[in-house]
Amino acid sequence: MKRLNLIIGKKHIAIASLAVLLGAAAAVNFAVAGSKKKSDNNLTAVGGTANYGDAQYVANSDSDAYFAQARLDKQQSRGEAAEVLAAMYSGGDMTADELSVVTENAKSLSALIESEGKIETLLKAQGFSDALCYLSDNGANVIVKTDGLDAASAAKIKSTLQSEVKVASDAITIVEVH
Repeated sequence: MKRLNLIIGKKHIAIASLAVLLGAAAAVNFAVAGSKKKSDNNLTAVGGTANYGDAQYVANSDSDAYFAQARLDKQQSRGEAAEVLAAMYSGGDMTADELSVVTENAKSLSALIESEGKIETLLKAQGFSDALCYLSDNGANVIVKTDGLDAASAAKIKSTLQSEVKVASDAITIVEVH
């Protein structure tokens, strides 16, 4: 009969910390990107419905500052996650399976960052003044700076997003910043 080893080592704590950090980074990204809930003081949906393609408006007198801060927050959270992965990888006391998991997580993070950058660049090329994209396993949040977002523009954003990553239509949130 095999006996389970219930001793928690440094590598187990590091892996658990990574999972918590990545979860927190995703939560911060979704919080920054906005939520689907309406709020009277800063978000309202066009037409009062919550269907895909409906625009949400962020009341922000200085949208350039908003995008600069959001981009900085995004870079910091991604940088922290990358640092944790690097520290775990260079820790030295991990098994081959654990190193494989850390390597896969690093590749996933890198792919998300690359896809977000491509989507943001493509949206700017399509005429949006500025754009931010937040991707996760659960969906995508896109924030665009524009003076008016209609259904055709929202469809263009969705098409651009889905050309780069696989995400369900109902897991996409589009937020407009004036």
